[in-house]
Amino acid sequence: MKIQDNHSIKRIYNPSRKEFLELWKQYQPFIINGVVENWDACRKWSNDYLINLCGNTAIPVDVYRENFFEEYKNYAFDKSYKKSEMKLKDYIDTISTNKSGSGIAYYLAQIDFEKYFPELIVDITYPEYFLRKPIIYFWFGYSPTTSVSHLHFDDPHNVFVQIRGRKRIILFPPIDYLSFYTAIEDIDCMFHFSKVNPINPDVESFPKFPWQEKIEVIIEAGEILYIPPFWWHHVTAINENISLSFMYSPKIEDFVKQERLLSTTLRIASHDIPHRIRKLFSSLYHYSTIVK
Repeated sequence: MKIQDNHSIKRIYNPSRKEFLELWKQYQPFIINGVVENWDACRKWSNDYLINLCGNTAIPVDVYRENFFEEYKNYAFDKSYKKSEMKLKDYIDTISTNKSGSGIAYYLAQIDFEKYFPELIVDITYPEYFLRKPIIYFWFGYSPTTSVSHLHFDDPHNVFVQIRGRKRIILFPPIDYLSFYTAIEDIDCMFHFSKVNPINPDVESFPKFPWQEKIEVIIEAGEILYIPPFWWHHVTAINENISLSFMYSPKIEDFVKQERLLSTTLRIASHDIPHRIRKLFSSLYHYSTIVK
């Protein structure tokens, strides 16, 4: 097993499950090499190949103006993303020939891989680090300004696999929830999104944000990035690219085996639960006024 430090993030080469878990229990992100580059997906998933197998598949695509991510109220609230159904071949044609037109951007983001692309499952190998079945999300983007996942965290373990192209990923440990400046004061906000854009530091507006804790990595085709639950991350495409997220919901034993996962979960819950209660009562009140 080889491990080396690289800009505050560790790399491990083709780990066994035991070696993976030894690093995993530290509750830190790390990169895995020597695994994905052997998948057929890395060799085969050209645009022509995808069109030949899945070109007529109707897929939900995010549609928004190219300046969408300049204002947090556009992306940090429920129902803020507009979806448009397109055939995969039409989506590829649009992004390949830059036909988005008039500042409109398209992003094939976080769709159920097994549901929409069963023909492609044979080209991947399910990681066996967690010995349970994941939910797999498929991402297909093309531009740093339009293929963006703003600063947020996820509840599951995220085994993030880069198939084509490159992505820039900025990570922050879950030190203090309030220091990430979510819109928690608004009951309609998505609790796991931050107002902060870590690409353009604004210390004056966000003085408590943990800028000094930033870990930045460029993930290349054929690499895996493990992102622990509740770690904040911001993702942008560097060029046309395809990624898969293997999401594993934590089991009870994970809270014992993985350092700081339980304490982090409890800290997040102290903010999340009251927020959800306020949201529930607001929905019930809104419903009662409609019924009347």
